Amino acid sequence: MYDNFLKYPLLCALSAAVFCAAFSLQAASFSPQQLTAAAKEWLEQQKEIPQGAQSQISTLDSRLGHKTCDQPLQFSFAGPVGNQATVQIRCQSPQTWQLFVAVRFSQQTEAVLSLRNIALGSLITADMLTLGQADLRLTRGSLIKNPASVLGARVKRSLSAGQVVTLQDLCLVCKGDIVTISGLNNGLEVRAVGIAQMDGILGDQIQVTNRQSNRTIVAEVVAVKKVAIKF
Repeated sequence: MYDNFLKYPLLCALSAAVFCAAFSLQAASFSPQQLTAAAKEWLEQQKEIPQGAQSQISTLDSRLGHKTCDQPLQFSFAGPVGNQATVQIRCQSPQTWQLFVAVRFSQQTEAVLSLRNIALGSLITADMLTLGQADLRLTRGSLIKNPASVLGARVKRSLSAGQVVTLQDLCLVCKGDIVTISGLNNGLEVRAVGIAQMDGILGDQIQVTNRQSNRTIVAEVVAVKKVAIKF
């Protein structure tokens, strides 16, 4: 009986040790909100994200319920990283599971926006434009920083209210426009009047006919209905 008495404390101690070990290996439980937060934290450390871009991560549906995992969660991009991407969350134990979180990237910048719908061929007036924020990564064309710089330009394609207006949407000089030709000759500015023979945006080289000499020259578009030449 003495031997049995000695065995019982030993068995109790062993049982307690096994219980503690089992408890320490118990899988952690993660809510959809916690998994979303973990994916966002991982995302902020990745070099694949375009420089200067801001990430907007979707929240996992709460109806997914809690997920358990007794190992560190694994994160990776499921596919290429562009204007948007997908983050994969994986667990291998005690059961294999994976979830996917959608992410969008944006890079905000100041841009000129249309205040209302603008029809093809309209001349830009001050009440048509405003300054606002645009996603640089989704914008196609050269952004306009100052609405005043394009007043009087003609719209080459219809614009919707709230749309980013780029130089490619306008012709600062349109074919048939009466334009001012300017240039420097020996330090003196020379001006003349011409007729544009083609459309042009800022920086374009276009053909212009001098109304006085009837000579056609190549000049650079420098502003609305203004071109410049080099002597």
